[in-house]
Amino acid sequence: MMLRKAYLLGTAAAFVAGSMSVIAGAQTVDTVYGNGASLPAPYFRQAADCYSVKTDLIFDGNPPVLQTAPDFNYTGTPAQDCATTDYIANDRLVYKSTGSGVGIAAFFSHDPVRAGDIDPADGVQLFPTINYALSETSLGTNDVAAYNNGGTVQGVTVVAPGVTPGTGQYRNPREAYGAMVQFPLLIAPVTIAYDPVYKKIRNGDGSISEYSLNLRYPRADGSGGLRLSQAAVCAIFNGDIVNWGDSRLRALNGNRSFVDLSDPGSFTVPLQIVGREDSSGTTSLWTRFLANACASYTGNAYADSTSRLPGVYVDSTGATRTTSSPKDLVGAVWNKSSNNAGAGRVFYAGNDAEVAGKYTLANGNDGVAKYIDFTAEPGATAGNLVRQGRIGYVGPDFVLPGVLYTQANNYNLQTADVQNVAGAYRAPTATALRSSFGSILPPESDANGNYVPNTACLSGDVSASCRNQPQDWVQAASKTAPLANPTGSLSYPIVGTSNILLYSCYASDAARTPLVGFLSFYFKSATINNTSLGLLASSGFQPITTPWRKAITDSFVTSTDPNGTQLTIARRGARAWCPSTVIGG
Repeated sequence: MMLRKAYLLGTAAAFVAGSMSVIAGAQTVDTVYGNGASLPAPYFRQAADCYSVKTDLIFDGNPPVLQTAPDFNYTGTPAQDCATTDYIANDRLVYKSTGSGVGIAAFFSHDPVRAGDIDPADGVQLFPTINYALSETSLGTNDVAAYNNGGTVQGVTVVAPGVTPGTGQYRNPREAYGAMVQFPLLIAPVTIAYDPVYKKIRNGDGSISEYSLNLRYPRADGSGGLRLSQAAVCAIFNGDIVNWGDSRLRALNGNRSFVDLSDPGSFTVPLQIVGREDSSGTTSLWTRFLANACASYTGNAYADSTSRLPGVYVDSTGATRTTSSPKDLVGAVWNKSSNNAGAGRVFYAGNDAEVAGKYTLANGNDGVAKYIDFTAEPGATAGNLVRQGRIGYVGPDFVLPGVLYTQANNYNLQTADVQNVAGAYRAPTATALRSSFGSILPPESDANGNYVPNTACLSGDVSASCRNQPQDWVQAASKTAPLANPTGSLSYPIVGTSNILLYSCYASDAARTPLVGFLSFYFKSATINNTSLGLLASSGFQPITTPWRKAITDSFVTSTDPNGTQLTIARRGARAWCPSTVIGG
C-alpha cells in the first residue's frame, strides 16, 4: 500500500501524467483530482482513504500544508478498519481544501491554476487536471444557466457554446465536459465555536492559572453548553454585543454570570467575532441562516446567503472583496501562518487591526478555529493577566466532540446550543441534524427514493423539481430555503449539505472509474453511513437519508441507467448523452 505522502514526494512530472500514475512495484493506480469545501475536507479524505489508496489532505496556504488523516476504524457490521482494509486497491482521490468558492471556480473553468499550488516544498506545482469539486454553496438556476449557456460565476467567465474563449475566458463547460452533476454528500452543521477559557493570570511561582466560563447548562460530555437565542446570535454577529458580560448573554445563562467561581477578579471580557476570509460554503450556510433568523433585527447586515461576509476588505491575495450590505462587518484579516496573539500575530495590509463589533477574518475553517483558540500567555511578572473571548462559526471538524475522532486540530473549542424556531435550544447532535433535514425528498421521487416521472420535466420547466436539473438536487442558497432555519422542535437551526460537483462526461475510464467507484462505496457502505458508528456520525455530520442515496445512485452512479433518465456519469463516446465530440472532464 502506498504511503500517504508518496504522491507529493516526486517531481512535477508525477503530476503531468494526468489521471494515471504508477506505484513502483505495484499495479497502475487511476487518480482523480478535486478541490473546494473545507468544512467536510478531513472526512472526505478519510472516506476516500477507506475506499482506496491513502493520500494526504492538502490545505490551502502559502505554502500549502499537508495533513495525514487518521485511519477510521468502523466497529459496526460489517466491520472495516481502514488502516488495513481498503475497498479497492487501484484508485486514488486527491483533494485540496481551498474553500467552496475556489472549488466552484476550478470546476467551471476546468483550470488547475484555480486550485493553486499543491506542493509545500518544491516550488509551485499544480494538479494536472480538475475532475470534481466539493461545495456547501449550492449552485442555483442562474449558475446552471451560466454553465450551459455562458456567464460568470465565482469570477470565472465561460463562453456560450460554439464561441471561442477570449483572454481570461474559458470554453463552455456544458459543451466541453457534458451536463453538470450536483448532489449532496452529507448533512453538515455550522457550529458556533468558542474557547471556554477567558482569562489567564501569572502566579507568584511562575505558573499560570486559567479561568473558564461558568455555564449554567453544560453538556455532560464537556463539548459545550453556552446557550444562544436567535436574537442573541443576531446581536453578536451584527456587532451589537461586544462583551461577555452583556446582560443579554447573562440572561441566557440562567441569569448567572459567566465568571469562574475561582476567579477573584471582576468579569469583563471583550467579545471578538471571527469568520472566514475566503469565498466559503460554510459562510454561505451561515449567512443564509442569519438572513432568515435576523430578518426583523434592526440593522441586520445579512440580506441573503453570500459566500463572503458583509463588507469591504483586502484579502490574503491582495484582492479587494466587496459584499454589499447596510453595515460593514469586516475589521482585521489575519495571516493564519502567524501566531494568533502577541508580537508574532500578523494582519494583512488594509485590514490590519481588530475592531470591536466586526469580524476578524481567517482563511479556511482551520484558520477560524486557530484564531479562536486562546494561546496567549500573560507576562512573566506575577499578577500579569490576559483576557480573550473570541467566538466564530466553523464546521464540526475543529470542535469537540468531532476532534476526538479526527485526532488532530484540537483547539479545545466548545460549541453553543442554539435556539431553534420552536424555541428549543439544540446542540449540533446527530438527532438534531437528522431532524433538520427532515422529510426533504430528492426530485421526482417517492418516499423511498424511487423514480416518479414528472411530465413537466420533459419540457425543461425550471419551476418543476426535476432529476435532470442540477439545481433541484440541492437546497437553494436562499433565506427562504427549508434548511435556512428548520422549524422542527428537535432541529439544530444552522445546517446545510456538502455537495459534490461532477461532469457527466469524462475523457477516459481512468478518470470516470475512481469517481463512480468511490460514490458507489460511499453511498452503500455502513462504514460511512451508519448513523451512530459510521465515519460521518463520528465526526459530527450525518449521512444523507436512504431515499437520497437511492435516487443518487440510480440516477448518476449505476451504469445500467435503471430509470432511463440518461444522467449516468459516463465515458466520452460511451453513451448518447456523452458523445465522442466532447472533451470530457
